[in-house]
Amino acid sequence: MQEYRFSMEKVLDWREDLEDVAQLKVKEKEEKISNENEKLNRIVGESRKLKSEQLFYSTIDHLKRHHLYRDLIDEKIIRQRLTVQKAEKELEQVRIELRVAHKDKKVMQKLEEKERTRHQDTVKKQEQSQLDEISTLSYGRPSIF
Repeated sequence: MQEYRFSMEKVLDWREDLEDVAQLKVKEKEEKISNENEKLNRIVGESRKLKSEQLFYSTIDHLKRHHLYRDLIDEKIIRQRLTVQKAEKELEQVRIELRVAHKDKKVMQKLEEKERTRHQDTVKKQEQSQLDEISTLSYGRPSIF
């Protein structure tokens, strides 16, 4: 029996590699979002802390500096939220790429499965043909036993 080899094995390997790369990109983007959310939470925590500390300042100079710093923190929060949103959009894009790569790999795997089935059917037909020929040739001969 001849050994089976998928005719488009290299294409399947390439598509599997593409899927692996896409999975790595998704993991990277998820880590980036996690890091950006941690930054956002630290800034928000600092903002809350500042707002609660405002009650303890009594001089005008302290209040002015505190207010300016709080405005700066609020601006940082807005920028960080935009950064998180941008990272989430990037994550969605790489997830779409991952789905496409996965679908392409599945198509190649289905093709391989069909080709393997056809090959097995062909081999079975050849074996059956050989068995039929052997039985036809041995039918007319007297048995030795």
